[in-house]
Amino acid sequence: MKLLISLSFMFFTLTLSAQDVDFANTLQQAEQGDADAQYMMGLLYDNAIGVDRNLAEAARWYEMASQQKHIAAQFNLAQMYRYGEGLPQDMAQSLYWFKQAAEEGNDPQAQYVLGDFYRYGEGVELNHNEAFRWYILAAEQTHMEAEYMTGILIADGVGAPENDFMALRWLRKAAKQGHAGAFYALGEMYEKGEGVNENLAQAFVWYTAASELGNTQAVARLDLLASNLEPELLNQAENSAQNCITSAFQTCE
Repeated sequence: MKLLISLSFMFFTLTLSAQDVDFANTLQQAEQGDADAQYMMGLLYDNAIGVDRNLAEAARWYEMASQQKHIAAQFNLAQMYRYGEGLPQDMAQSLYWFKQAAEEGNDPQAQYVLGDFYRYGEGVELNHNEAFRWYILAAEQTHMEAEYMTGILIADGVGAPENDFMALRWLRKAAKQGHAGAFYALGEMYEKGEGVNENLAQAFVWYTAASELGNTQAVARLDLLASNLEPELLNQAENSAQNCITSAFQTCE
């Protein structure tokens, strides 16, 4: 089957202020070789906390910490090489540091990014099998986007054998974490009877959850299903959908 991929991007927000950091002490520890302090110095310069923003200086500190196998620093350094921020863009170096974080650090976000690299051929030769390998490693650590991508690739037989039953398993995991695209994909599969018996009422529940989470495509599907369901069944589906939403998407079937 072919499921529509819903793309979303993950950002990290730093909730730290200059008042939370003793700059002089952090700098002293960093200069003495403390990896956590070096990483913190990178964050301070990266986010202009207590200092003017200086991406080159941020990259310098991230690299020091990365050399000491600091996973978060390796991830941030890889991102800077990826986008050419603070140092020249270098996809080989980006790939190297993402792999350090993903392999030695077992970091699920780095594993997910590597999945993207190989799925879209970013800095590497496109390789769906390798993409799936990285996605499922991250998915097994409950990374929501990776769970979704694992389900989509298995459903479509891309990088892994097509298996609708297993696709449903991974999509349910992502849906329980509130992934709108996963709810929409589940709606499609229940509406079409792929990997499960056709169930329009349950598809209505999935689409309602997707719509609640901002998936605009689900609205059209809801209108169509509402016109095809018997009034009593539609009422049951609407009640189930409300239960799904009020349970924070934990009780949806």
